[in-house]
Amino acid sequence: MIKKLYPNGKLRAFNVSYDDGVLQDVEFVRLLNKYGIKGTFNLNSGLMQQEFAWMHECGMVVKRLSVDGAKAVYDGHEIASHTLTHPNMHGMNAEQILREMSQDKDNLENIFGVKISGFAVPFSYYSELIAECAKIVGFEYGRTSDMSGGYSPSEDVYFWKPGRFHLSPELESYVDVFLETDEELAVCQIVGHSYDFDAERNWDRIEALLKSVAEKEDVWFATHLEIVRYLKAMKKADITEAFIENKSNMELWFNMNGMTFSVLPGETWEFEKEESI
Repeated sequence: MIKKLYPNGKLRAFNVSYDDGVLQDVEFVRLLNKYGIKGTFNLNSGLMQQEFAWMHECGMVVKRLSVDGAKAVYDGHEIASHTLTHPNMHGMNAEQILREMSQDKDNLENIFGVKISGFAVPFSYYSELIAECAKIVGFEYGRTSDMSGGYSPSEDVYFWKPGRFHLSPELESYVDVFLETDEELAVCQIVGHSYDFDAERNWDRIEALLKSVAEKEDVWFATHLEIVRYLKAMKKADITEAFIENKSNMELWFNMNGMTFSVLPGETWEFEKEESI
C-alpha cells in the first residue's frame, strides 16, 4: 500500500503561524531558531510604518515592530500578508479588500525583498469574497481564523483552517496526538500572537512545546507556503497500481511496504510486477 510522505520521508508537517508583527516576535523567533522550527509571520505593513501600539487588557502596551526592526527579525521564516491596516473585513466591498491586500503585499515585498505569497485574515470574519480577492492579488493560500482541531490539510487552500490557537487549554494534548498519529500527510499548525506570552507569562509553556516537537525526527518543520506548495504538487501526482507519475516540479516522497522512496519532478516510478499497492 502506498503512503504519501513529506520531503525526506517525513511523516508529519509542523508550522506556527503568528500575527501582527509585534516586539515579542524577536524572542519568539529566537526560540524557533533554537529548535529548528519554521514560522509564518503575518504582517500589517501600514501599522509597522506607524509603529502602532495599543493597550492590552492586562495593562501591557503591545507595540508593532518598526520596518527596520522587522527586517532584522524574520530571516529564514515566511512573511505573509495580514492586510495593510488590520480591519474587520465584514461589510467591506471587493475594491476595499483588494486595496488592503495588494498594498500590504507590495509594501512587504519592498521591505523584505521577497515575493509575498500567503495571506492570513485579521479578526474572525472570512468569506467567498475574501478568498476570491486573495486569488486575484496572487496569494497562494488564505488562512482563516476558524480552528480545525484536527490534522487533515484543508482541501481548499484559500479556506485554510489552522489546527489550534496557542492559548487553548488542549494545546499540549493536541500536539501529543499529532506526534503519534498515523494520518496520511498530517499537519499541525498552531496560531496566535507572541504578545500573549508576555501577557499570560507563559513563555516556558511554548518553549516546552517547541522542544517536544523538535525532538521528533519524523516531523517536517516548514512554512505555511512550503506545506501548501508540497500538497499541491502531491495532488498532481498520478498514482496507479502500476506506477507513480510526478507531474509537478517538486520531488515527492512515498512509502510502500516499508520502503521509503522519492519520485523526481517529471519522473515515472514503475512498480515491479510482484509489488502491489
